[in-house]
Amino acid sequence: MPMRRALLATTAAGIVLGALAAQAADYSGRRASYPPSATVPVEDFNWGGLYGGIHAGITNGDFRMGNVAQEMADNAYSNHIANDLATSIARLTTSGSDQQTHFGGFLGYNWLWEDVVVGLEFDYTHMKDKLQFSDTYSDGRRRDRGLFSDNINYTASARSKLGDFGILKLRMGYPIGRFLPYVTAGMVVGKQRVSGTYTSTYTEYTLDAATGAITGINAGPTARNASIGKAGYNLGGAFGAGLDVAVIDNLFLRAEYQWIGMTDYRGARTTANSFRLGAGVKY
Repeated sequence: MPMRRALLATTAAGIVLGALAAQAADYSGRRASYPPSATVPVEDFNWGGLYGGIHAGITNGDFRMGNVAQEMADNAYSNHIANDLATSIARLTTSGSDQQTHFGGFLGYNWLWEDVVVGLEFDYTHMKDKLQFSDTYSDGRRRDRGLFSDNINYTASARSKLGDFGILKLRMGYPIGRFLPYVTAGMVVGKQRVSGTYTSTYTEYTLDAATGAITGINAGPTARNASIGKAGYNLGGAFGAGLDVAVIDNLFLRAEYQWIGMTDYRGARTTANSFRLGAGVKY
């Protein structure tokens, strides 16, 4: 009897263990059949092709006009014995600035080159009012030379203006899905105007050989004046950086900065910092 009960208990235990083992195997098989978790890829966006748009923003101009006064003094004292004195003392305020709002448009084309976007773009900017700066300065100086002394008193005034400008620029960017950060370099053509007047009085004194004191007037006083005026197109360079963001497949927004440096224009040098926001269409 005890042997029979032991045999029955052993058989029942075997049936239970077998059922548990089969259930575990079935559970393990069902787990293994689940697909691995999927990763979300970065969206691929095609930045190549033709595009165009509009922009608006603020441009700040910096002006340096010291050479304008020197050029006018050189003209007033051309072939004169006091030419070097006149040009050495002629000056205006070192620099000044002005800020204006602007709007404009751009048109360009992008090429895809492996993981880089290379583009060519033309950007036109219309200033609401011309960037401008004006200054007036007066001074005088005396220089002794043996038995004579040159004396000059002058007043110089000048105004420099920068109007609309266009930039033809190369762009290079690294696309990150719908984001395109980029840098630019290009050539600027801008409307510029410089005008000024220079009035002076020249007197040549005679000096005492022993003491150097003024003993009389040998020549003058005479007025020696000059003016300058030029308006036209000037060239320069531009460097910048920006970010394009594709909102939908054919519409993008833009934020951009451009540094602009114009070449010397009749003694005036102008640089500008241009900040703009824009929107464009990709064709």
